[in-house]
Amino acid sequence: MKKILVFSIFMCFIYANAQSLKVGEWRDHLSYKSAYDVCQVDHKIYTSTDRALFVYNTEDNSVERINTLNGLSDTGVSCIESDGNIVIIAYENGNIDLMQRANTRNLPDIKRASLIGNKRINHIDVVNELAYLSCGFGIVVLDLDKQEIKDTYFIGENGGYVNILSTKQVHNSIYAATESGIYRANLDQPNLANFEVWEKLNFHTQSRVDLLESFNNLLFANFQGASFNTDTLYSFDGNDWKVFNQGNSNVSLSASGQHFTIARHFGIVVYDQQLNQTHHLSSSAFDEEKIDFRAGLFTEDEEYWIADSHNGLLHHRHGFSESIEPSGPFHSDVVQIKNFGDQMWLAHGAKNENWDPTWVKRELSIFKVDDWSSSNGLIEQEFEDVVAINQNAGVTYAASWQDGLAKMNGTELEMIYNETNSSLQKRAVHEDWIKIGDIQFDRDGNMWCTNSQTLEPLSVQYTNGEWESFSLGSSVTESQNIAKMLIDENDQKWIQLKNNGIVVFDEKRSGTNVRKLTSGESAGNLASERVFSFAEDLNGEIWVGTDNGVSVFYNPEDIFEGEKASKIMVTLDNHNTYLLDGQQVNDIEIDGANRKWFAMNNSGVIVTSENGAEEIHHFTSENSPLFSNKVLDIEINDVTGEVFFATDKGLISFRSEATKGNRDFSNVLVFPNPVKPDYEGPITIKGLITDAIVKITDISGNLIYETVALGGQAVWDGKSFDGKKAHTGVYLIFCSDEDGNMTHVTKLLFVRG
Repeated sequence: MKKILVFSIFMCFIYANAQSLKVGEWRDHLSYKSAYDVCQVDHKIYTSTDRALFVYNTEDNSVERINTLNGLSDTGVSCIESDGNIVIIAYENGNIDLMQRANTRNLPDIKRASLIGNKRINHIDVVNELAYLSCGFGIVVLDLDKQEIKDTYFIGENGGYVNILSTKQVHNSIYAATESGIYRANLDQPNLANFEVWEKLNFHTQSRVDLLESFNNLLFANFQGASFNTDTLYSFDGNDWKVFNQGNSNVSLSASGQHFTIARHFGIVVYDQQLNQTHHLSSSAFDEEKIDFRAGLFTEDEEYWIADSHNGLLHHRHGFSESIEPSGPFHSDVVQIKNFGDQMWLAHGAKNENWDPTWVKRELSIFKVDDWSSSNGLIEQEFEDVVAINQNAGVTYAASWQDGLAKMNGTELEMIYNETNSSLQKRAVHEDWIKIGDIQFDRDGNMWCTNSQTLEPLSVQYTNGEWESFSLGSSVTESQNIAKMLIDENDQKWIQLKNNGIVVFDEKRSGTNVRKLTSGESAGNLASERVFSFAEDLNGEIWVGTDNGVSVFYNPEDIFEGEKASKIMVTLDNHNTYLLDGQQVNDIEIDGANRKWFAMNNSGVIVTSENGAEEIHHFTSENSPLFSNKVLDIEINDVTGEVFFATDKGLISFRSEATKGNRDFSNVLVFPNPVKPDYEGPITIKGLITDAIVKITDISGNLIYETVALGGQAVWDGKSFDGKKAHTGVYLIFCSDEDGNMTHVTKLLFVRG
């Protein structure tokens, strides 16, 4: 009997979910679907993705996510292995983590080494208390007992670098697989760091050998073929090579005391000590739409644990099959995040540096009440490279950088707009792709989208369903790429041009209705013509992010009367300079307190005051859990204050101090309430009107604390003006607007141990 079970499993987070996420706390939103490696320590199965790990506990069926928030020192996991006690986590940049129970020790020696070239750790072979790391430059020996690097072998010609893909010890020798054959050295040699003791075996000297394993005193070596199912697996007794099997694509080899296991893309084969096949598991045992095994274990209990590139961790035992993965988005790569009410939607497509399609097929991801789901139908209809999304009246639209515009009914694909049923157009010169870069709605609910490299590159679908397209004059030719768009409070359309500034368009304006903005003083005075982002703040000002900092249009309603941008002067280290001068700003977001959040291309996230003159936060991968300093997009949940950062290494979020202000005090909420003895975090008062005055007193009316809300939220650290913690008792929270015309009082209970 085969039973299929897809886990929606209880998550063992060591950090809270959104409902209790404290101000200042972080949480990850990585995808754990694409698994690449697996190892076992007692009753725990460790599974790696390219970004992080998750652990399945076979005793209580729980799953724990492990990433930079709670144990890992880096992202970009390349392989994992265990000696039965310690889990060795290796990274693409050469970094190493040693995880033992709840403790992790980082060994950054390879990462920090002044080596020129590839530092990726491709494979780990544990022999007694030593781990042999196959690196992009050679072999590194790690002493697991002392937890330090013991030696390094450069075995290439004249001691040069060579990309080692795997190592294995047998026949009193150590073998090293490379992209051009196999090297060998005798273990009795006193100095294996001497390249002269290594020989290159005279067997398929130009073939790529990607996998090695030893079993039954034989070396097994997988010679990778040029195409699918053309690998040849050889056995070697120290003298002679024999073909063990061929005509497959092998992805991992593993050996235990009794079993030799070969994992392939669509199946696993197990052999006994006499090399007789005893077990075979086909991918058809799992009721999954897509299957692609990347690594597999077969245990003494006859259980299969498989890392799959589409389904996380697959488990099979005696006819029972299940897929195990933490809740997460469809993919870790995110190009755009959009907040719609209580939901966050993600687009996972891309365009390359030349602004051409990348042929990425991915569904949209939807985050609601701490759980992730996906859209359905985009992949099936080959709707590729979704780079933008938007929603109006409950209907979601997705923009493809080659296939037009998709309309979604809930999470289901309803229809695709293209040149046959809308005003959207194929590229004028090539008559191929329909490149839609952005979707925005005007104040009347009409849907506008940019349509690159066409004669009429701006299209609108009116609320009555009719379509119309517009030329943007000589400012935007049929060879010009355009993408992002902003519709301001005056219904003016601001459109990003590739490396050519901005075009502003107003179809309702008589006379001149197109203006091109560049870096020329009389032509807009942008900080640079390479524009990457723009945003309208709560005062109606337009902030523009370029590769040379930020420009601001303080009076955008006068843009057709010659309004030009200004730069913001700030003081750094007693020197005056322009805000973010010389830096690329990939996105700008405005929070409920009108503060500016800047997504930087190589320096993380910078948060400034309303006018940009004061730095509030500067998050980097060095001083925070931010996965990378390259931040592509930011989106803010205005209700909760949670800020989402799409980096080039995945999505992560942070709960900020600010939310969007309310019109009245009808939804004021104090969290936590009561404040229990073991609680150490901040107390938040949310649901306030914008910039409310908040005063906290004890029950006798003595003023304990006073502040002004950031947008619709105020934060209190639980201490009085003199820095002392509040005592047990009831406290009154008085809220009012600036003039005192609107007021509200609520209570807070402190319980101290």
